[in-house]
Amino acid sequence: MNPTEQDIYVGIKSGQLASILRGEQCVFVTPSSINDDMRPTDHDELLTKALYPLAIAHGKDFIQTELEQALRDICGDALGVFCAHQCFYIEIVKENGGRSPLSLNRDSLPKYLASSFMRQSPALHLLELRQGDLAIDRSYKVTVAGMRILARDYGVDWGIILPAL
Repeated sequence: MNPTEQDIYVGIKSGQLASILRGEQCVFVTPSSINDDMRPTDHDELLTKALYPLAIAHGKDFIQTELEQALRDICGDALGVFCAHQCFYIEIVKENGGRSPLSLNRDSLPKYLASSFMRQSPALHLLELRQGDLAIDRSYKVTVAGMRILARDYGVDWGIILPAL
């Protein structure tokens, strides 16, 4: 069962948004046939069903600040970098489509995520979210592809030259 908006708010207030983004608690789950690349938590559902309503109810600046900090906080390992990039990617696409009340930092945050990507790049090659991922280098390729799309289509400056796939 998916968490409630109130569950997420309690998590944010208790400093647990980073754990929520990593899929360690309050996990939003959708069938893999719908949103397979969003494991271990469905960031699209988290944003749409919890963070956006909370931004409206408790202030855009509060939720935006908490989300930006949590995205930074989870970048200490490959799983965190993968989740941070997935969530950032979804949010930027939603912002540009006018479907988000937030507007994440597009200067220092992408550069922080890029430097975290570079630090965790070897570990991303070894991150297996589901059986068989290592054979196709899935976690690494999904992250790089998202970075390239954001740079090309949305003008996100990562501050690095993206590696070839």
